[in-house]
Amino acid sequence: MATALAALALSVAAATSHAETIVMPHGLSVDLPEGWHVDGSPEGEVSQTGLRRVQLVCDSEACRKTQETCTILMRSKEIEGADDAARLRALYASPLDRYTRLRAVLRSTSKDAEIRKPLEIVRMGEREWYRVETDARHNYKSGLFAETVVSGLYVGGICKTCETGEERHRDGLKILMSLKSSAAAASLR
Repeated sequence: MATALAALALSVAAATSHAETIVMPHGLSVDLPEGWHVDGSPEGEVSQTGLRRVQLVCDSEACRKTQETCTILMRSKEIEGADDAARLRALYASPLDRYTRLRAVLRSTSKDAEIRKPLEIVRMGEREWYRVETDARHNYKSGLFAETVVSGLYVGGICKTCETGEERHRDGLKILMSLKSSAAAASLR
């Protein structure tokens, strides 16, 4: 029994260990697993449409095989709605919105990609996210696409990997689950 408890404690410590915390715009932060770093500035780059992208890459031994990467997306314009839960549900309230999202993630993955996990609201870490996963053709990366609303602001994550097993996007999920907002914490005081 003592051996089992020691093994459990080590696995929990390994699962929660991280190399560093990245502070991004709008009071948001994520914890990066060992071997991960920001490619460029933690401020990211803003597109002409106002979408900010923070690129995260991994250069660990495991990532040489999986080639896992993640991109955090943010908008600075607040989404209309009563609260974050209502704003999140409004993202894909209509069948056309869901269809358009699914077409976009399949196109972003590869020709002949398939949906691996459906577009649905799931709990990841401290918050709810819309999440969908794709399964790519051979020699392409499968994708994890997740979106949430934090203090009225849209936050998305796109993680891609060559991993084909059941536990894909292991580090990407850890990164997204670690999302925190200092703005939300300040508003609770």
